[in-house]
Amino acid sequence: RLLLQNQRGCSKSFDDGQAVWSPHKPGQGRPLFAKPHMVRQRRSIAEMRCTVCGEKTEVWDRWWFGLGNFIENGWWATSEAPVHYQCALTAQRVCPHLKRLKAEPEPFPFNSRVLSAIVGGFEVEKDYGVDLRGRKVVGHLKLAWSYEPRHNDLVLIR
Repeated sequence: RLLLQNQRGCSKSFDDGQAVWSPHKPGQGRPLFAKPHMVRQRRSIAEMRCTVCGEKTEVWDRWWFGLGNFIENGWWATSEAPVHYQCALTAQRVCPHLKRLKAEPEPFPFNSRVLSAIVGGFEVEKDYGVDLRGRKVVGHLKLAWSYEPRHNDLVLIR
């Protein structure tokens, strides 16, 4: 069950407001690849933690799989935190979505910024089973960076 809570779970607070929260039990259960844990997702973005092992990534060992989309004004955004190269190889082997895409790890861009994804409304309340009482709250964080494709770039939006 998801609840609302102040964003104390992240070492960085982005608007000091309310955020979607869910119980945290590391090491228990099995991964739900299609439904990342909200608190862990925000922490992994805010602290550049690997979503596979949970440890912080170093600038020289940050990889990703190119998942995301273009947002306005030439910016690319992803809700995927970077992973270590060795962890990327593990994810590539065990994650059904990455296998289906035949995704290859790529070096993570150096110039990213953190954005808060504000959620709210009936669909969010229905999907997550939480009563927002009309408020807009932080759901997850995204990393975004300016991207201007060169004329010979092939851009694949997944």
